Amino acid sequence: MNEKIIVFKNEKIGDLIHGINAINYLINKNPTKEIVIYLSEYNQDMSFLFRYNNTNIRIISEKVSLKDKLNIFLNFLKDNVKEVYIFKPSYFLFLLPILFLFKNINFYGVCVKKKNYFRPNKFLRRFLEYYVINDRGTNKIRKSIYNLNMNLVKQNDEKYSDFSFIKKKSTNKEKYLLIHYNKVKFEQLGWSLKDLIFLIEKILNLSHYVVLTNDIDDHDTNSVISDKFSNNKFFKHYVNIKGEKFFNLIGRASLVISMHGSITSIATFQDTKVIDLFNCDIKKKKDIYKYKNAFHEFKPNKNNYEFLIPRKNANKTFDRIIKLLKYGRKINY
Repeated sequence: MNEKIIVFKNEKIGDLIHGINAINYLINKNPTKEIVIYLSEYNQDMSFLFRYNNTNIRIISEKVSLKDKLNIFLNFLKDNVKEVYIFKPSYFLFLLPILFLFKNINFYGVCVKKKNYFRPNKFLRRFLEYYVINDRGTNKIRKSIYNLNMNLVKQNDEKYSDFSFIKKKSTNKEKYLLIHYNKVKFEQLGWSLKDLIFLIEKILNLSHYVVLTNDIDDHDTNSVISDKFSNNKFFKHYVNIKGEKFFNLIGRASLVISMHGSITSIATFQDTKVIDLFNCDIKKKKDIYKYKNAFHEFKPNKNNYEFLIPRKNANKTFDRIIKLLKYGRKINY
């Protein structure tokens, strides 16, 4: 029976992107073992990133259901599992080291700390071979989730450092600027579809080719956009694009403008230039630390990355975007 390494990454797409290199590290380091990767219903469209001879993809819920728990338990009973990496800090998953103590499996996990809250608790951590802590309660700058994931799998082991060949990136950049329209976040800021159209027009006036994508297949939005730009040869709108096609569309762009999230994460992973609109709703002093920590947890260490905190006044934010496109600091488009 083949030895198996289990990876739990049943999270949202953005969280998955920050763990791609860590998972690829395990795939590259263990070519003779089967790497079983548990993805969620949210990130299963990204499974193409891990299609290799020694990988096997399984889909479970982000919040592990009773059916999922039973299937995981039965699979652990019958499979020759040697190592387990828990990137998703789920309480049930941290019970597995106790449930399968008799099988001599090494468990590794990303743990969460927030003031007096621990996931898992200190007792359950005793059953982990090695773990890293994402301290979400600190007022100091904390480590990025990317670095925590890499530290979990490498554990200061520099022997297996070259896994670049296994990355799936769109390295050929094309001359278009991609704008991603997140309707929910636009509306939270009080921005309208007219504001989006205004931004597109301002960028088109700079002689850029613009590609627009949006989160949901919104018929009303699609109709307005189609009517407005149907005859513009420098504009293209992709409706309901996802998975590998969307990943490659983002990767081939020369620049991506999007609200902070999975789109900006996919872009930075593929070395695409980014203007990240990082929305903050600050009402109390503690909110400052919350957003500061969230920013540093997911901020990429890239020279082609720029972020803006969008304002309620859309025009003021758009003016800053246009200035970045014209003059830039880190970004030269």
